[in-house]
Amino acid sequence: MNIKRIYFLDSLRGIAALTVVATHLAGSFAGESFTKNIFQSFGRSAVVLFFILSGIVLSMSLQKNNRMSLRVYISYIVKRFFRIYLPFFILIILSYGLFTALEPQYINGLSDWFNTVGTNISMTTLVDNIVMTGSDVEKLDPVVWSLIVEMRVSIIFPILFFALRKASWQTLLLSAGTAFVLGTGVLFFIGQKFLIGQTIFHTAFFILGIGLFLHQSKLKDFIGKTKLEVLVISLILYLHVMFLNLMGLGNIQVISDILEGFGAVGILLVCYHSIRLQSELNKPLYRALGRYSFSIYLVHCLVFIPLIHILYPYHLTFIIMEGLSIPLIGIFAVIVYWLVEKPSQTLGRLVGNNIEAHMT
Repeated sequence: MNIKRIYFLDSLRGIAALTVVATHLAGSFAGESFTKNIFQSFGRSAVVLFFILSGIVLSMSLQKNNRMSLRVYISYIVKRFFRIYLPFFILIILSYGLFTALEPQYINGLSDWFNTVGTNISMTTLVDNIVMTGSDVEKLDPVVWSLIVEMRVSIIFPILFFALRKASWQTLLLSAGTAFVLGTGVLFFIGQKFLIGQTIFHTAFFILGIGLFLHQSKLKDFIGKTKLEVLVISLILYLHVMFLNLMGLGNIQVISDILEGFGAVGILLVCYHSIRLQSELNKPLYRALGRYSFSIYLVHCLVFIPLIHILYPYHLTFIIMEGLSIPLIGIFAVIVYWLVEKPSQTLGRLVGNNIEAHMT
């Protein structure tokens, strides 16, 4: 895996993070609008892409090991803990302190989703988020549900990878399909309780990431001849909920998630085998977005939601308040990256490598 490919994966994650920001900014308004219909669907598709990208990147990190061992697993878990959980933990503590100090009140004209964040929180809310029970995930930072799923799947990911490492693409698709069916069944019977169904369902996207990592090179000739067709079909699948929204049609979320997943797979396949796209995604702007993507994802709700509550008494329009929040999201994302995310990642790599060396 050459360095340009690593950059294009990061760049895609950065673009997806921006679409999540757009989703939440648009989703803050009550009622339906043309803008909301365009951006509302981007958050789900971006999270699906995140999970597939994680499947690829985690596969890359494990590929150098010939087999699963306690040494490999402990080193891997330590690195994931510092990479995902420690920044999550710090931001959850900060968000609890921020919303406790602000005591936000219901704002007319904004959505129930917006007004849920930061209201009616307690120490139980904080504890539930810290220990990742999957309860009250919308109260402190609405993106944490996906981090809980990411952390849970990360725990079993090495087992999945080494079990499927030599599997055919048919077996990988069957494994992903099994996770889709089981997850959907759990969601049907118990709903969102403890995010159990969501965790099982979204494991399928990590498996698709494993499949892409293992088998994308075998499709080089096919993709090379049909790049445009594959890209167009993949974009339609990835964005189909937006088209349905604009036509006033509904969708079944689990089916839409699966279609978005296969759309994301197609987009990634084209990127793998398009020098032009890789060169474009390797530009400094996209690389910067990739570098700060996780911090953007973590902090954006903790910037624009409190800012609106602070500025609301001054009778500014919601559009102006959200506009003012956009540069602040970028500034705080950079600060969090350098003060929290980067040191945490570096420490995790240091501790993980030391464990690996001493257990050899």
